[in-house]
Amino acid sequence: MIEVSAIDRLRLGDHACVVFHDDATRLRSLATYIRAGLRERHRILYFGGGAEEIEAELAAQGTDARRLIADGHLRMSTPEDSYLASGSFDPQATVDGWRYESDRARDAGYTGLRAVGDMSWASRPLPGTDRLTWYEAQVNRVFADGFAMAICLYDRRLFTDAALREICESHPATVAAGSDPQTVPLLRAVRTVDPPGIRLEGEADLSNRGALRTLMDHLREDSPDRSQPLVVDLSALRFLDGAAARTLSTAAAVGLPPLTVVGASPSMRTLLAFAGESRTVTAP
Repeated sequence: MIEVSAIDRLRLGDHACVVFHDDATRLRSLATYIRAGLRERHRILYFGGGAEEIEAELAAQGTDARRLIADGHLRMSTPEDSYLASGSFDPQATVDGWRYESDRARDAGYTGLRAVGDMSWASRPLPGTDRLTWYEAQVNRVFADGFAMAICLYDRRLFTDAALREICESHPATVAAGSDPQTVPLLRAVRTVDPPGIRLEGEADLSNRGALRTLMDHLREDSPDRSQPLVVDLSALRFLDGAAARTLSTAAAVGLPPLTVVGASPSMRTLLAFAGESRTVTAP
């Protein structure tokens, strides 16, 4: 069973894969996430099926979903009207759509954008679903701005273990049965302005390697000023494995503007040195 408190720990900038086993867990997780968004004055977007069930669950918890929809605070769309609006799944267009929705929510005065995607539709052999893992990794670039957040719901009954493993690795965080709420999100990555760069918190390991690799591969491209030196702040990172160290070292060694890693613990500096790049790593 998924602990509701784990869902409640998610914040703006997070992108979490929520793996559930039953419909009751799905509804409980959704309602918890939506109600938290209302408290934080976020615009909430839901893309998936079962809107009536969600409305009923929210009503049972004292939340009038229909009024929220009428006021524009909550929007519910089916997969056919969102992910599959063009007749197939277009990953790049979907990433661009998240950027557009984030800008709209900011312009409307919301404090953040809170999204939910029920990905059950992706278990079907539809055009474009072969790029699902690429999409989940790329969309991290939108959430790293720190204004939007999302949970992606995956039904364990519909996806193979191998597919779920790749999907989870494309998310910085995974919430599943048995997840310790105190470790959610496992990794949080938010771009910084002063100094420009990115701040990593939590743990970077094999469970989120796809997400980290994408963020680092595009860090320079996604920075507002591509001429300024960039900083990767590890001061809030508890753990870094060898694969993550190689990802950071490669990003630091290749490309311009220069990239400096700061805040690494002694053990992390050792790992980064073994990975082949210690020249751009500074002490905490």
